[in-house]
Amino acid sequence: MEFYHLGDLGDNGYEPSKRETRDGGRVYVTPQGDVYPSITSILGGQSKPGIEVWRKKVGEKEANRVMKESSELGTAVHELCEKYLYNFPLRCNNPEAVEVFNRLRFRLKNINNIYGLETTLHSDMLRVAGTADCIAEYNGILSLIDFKTSRKPKREEWIEDYYIQTMFYAAAFYEMFGALPEQVVILIAVRESNEVQTFIKPIGELDKYMDKLLTIMKNNPTIIQQD
Repeated sequence: MEFYHLGDLGDNGYEPSKRETRDGGRVYVTPQGDVYPSITSILGGQSKPGIEVWRKKVGEKEANRVMKESSELGTAVHELCEKYLYNFPLRCNNPEAVEVFNRLRFRLKNINNIYGLETTLHSDMLRVAGTADCIAEYNGILSLIDFKTSRKPKREEWIEDYYIQTMFYAAAFYEMFGALPEQVVILIAVRESNEVQTFIKPIGELDKYMDKLLTIMKNNPTIIQQD
């Protein structure tokens, strides 16, 4: 199968923002010179009692090892997804990443007419930025698509941050290009099973999740950039 790309976003005047690390957090510098916090840093900065309990249970050393391993695996799987959707040859020295990707591959075949992969997006209204995994049609519907890996299956009530993240990307894409994806799609490859979970939300729920993002930002005013 070969995936079709709908041309360079640069044809619409797109210039990518630059990713930087400042004060230990990721920020994006827009082509206009504005510095915005990343959506992942905003969401990752929230208190996570469940993770804190787990870290105490297994110990800091083991927790750090598991987190590092999971991060490296997720990065490797993302790179394979990107190469596959670009129709590039696939090479990877991480056997587990290859195994996990091969489960995702069957869902990736639902993607086509690709607008962008690993596309940096920003919102001047929200003063936030980030990098979207994939903007394309999913089963013929313009979608904001995110690839995730997880050790165990997720319940929908556990992935609110994923919805906030992808809805933000959809809103930023609309602000930058004037086209609003009709839905967000989250594909989660589960490491301890052969399962690939698919979660889809219609864009009609955008306002609900943007309100949740604004609440998070108001509760942590240090992340709100000042003029």
